[in-house]
Amino acid sequence: FCKKMDSLRDEILAPRDDWEQAEKDRIKKHEDSIESIKNNARYYIDTTLVELKQSLASAEQVIVDSSLEEFEQEAKIAKYEAIELLRVAIANREKYEAEQAELERLRQAEQLRQQQERDAQIAREAAEKANREAEEKARFESERVQREKAESEQREARLVAEKEAVVLREEALKRKAIDDAKQAEI
Repeated sequence: FCKKMDSLRDEILAPRDDWEQAEKDRIKKHEDSIESIKNNARYYIDTTLVELKQSLASAEQVIVDSSLEEFEQEAKIAKYEAIELLRVAIANREKYEAEQAELERLRQAEQLRQQQERDAQIAREAAEKANREAEEKARFESERVQREKAESEQREARLVAEKEAVVLREEALKRKAIDDAKQAEI
């Protein structure tokens, strides 16, 4: 008797159970649609601007109509919030990318300035080295000229001394010859 009554109860309640299951499936489908709209607005730190714009376009194309039945209003709110969230995210991303572009421009300008400073420093050092080398060369040349002048003066002095020595020798020879001649005469 219990089995028969349970069977009869199940048979009678089957349409209700089927309807409840269908209702659960319908509600689940609508809730999944709303969750899908909300998920469309989720983004991550590394999401690119293009991806955000695609998400926005996708969110704007979602059709919210009476097919969502009693969930239509909730779906409209979810769509509106998703679109607003994506617009804010796009604005933030554009601002971030503009800041990054500006930082990159400033970084490149700083690198260029540093490179110019290095080049100028190298040029200064090269000019200083060239000046030192020129001064050193000029000093060596001056010393060489002074040395040659001193050697020339020494040569001239030696020549003058040799000439004087020759003249003195000749005079001595003349005197000796005169003395020899006087001696011979005597």
